[in-house]
Amino acid sequence: MLVKELLKKEKNPFHTIGQEETVAAALKLMSGYNISALLVMDDRRIAGIFTERDLLRCHVIFPEKNTVEIQVREVMTHNLIVAEPDDEIKDAMGMMIKAKIRHLPVIENAAIKGILALEDLVKNHVGALTQELHYLQDYVTDLQDAAQD
Repeated sequence: MLVKELLKKEKNPFHTIGQEETVAAALKLMSGYNISALLVMDDRRIAGIFTERDLLRCHVIFPEKNTVEIQVREVMTHNLIVAEPDDEIKDAMGMMIKAKIRHLPVIENAAIKGILALEDLVKNHVGALTQELHYLQDYVTDLQDAAQD
């Protein structure tokens, strides 16, 4: 399965925030949409990602500051690992596991196509394994029936 097929299947909208916005504004968005990551924009260009892990880093870097005083760009993850729509799901999952990340932006020609969460990949993988299990159970049943004939 390709990344673009999973994006179409999951239909998870992605949300963005400007890099000059405050961490408090990011938290309000994340809480309101019940999400754990925002893509950070510099005008129309993706500049990074802000996740729950970045919030933790925020409190380590700026222990005395309030989140309304800290800009997202100061604590976001700058070095993005991204997938392309035509990448295989297994490759995307491998990238996420290797980099120890839970959110993978999907980019094509500098345009954001979506964001994959590790949860999406796991659900898809479990679904595929469940299908395969049912197929194998049916196959074994057919073999047993044929042996009895």
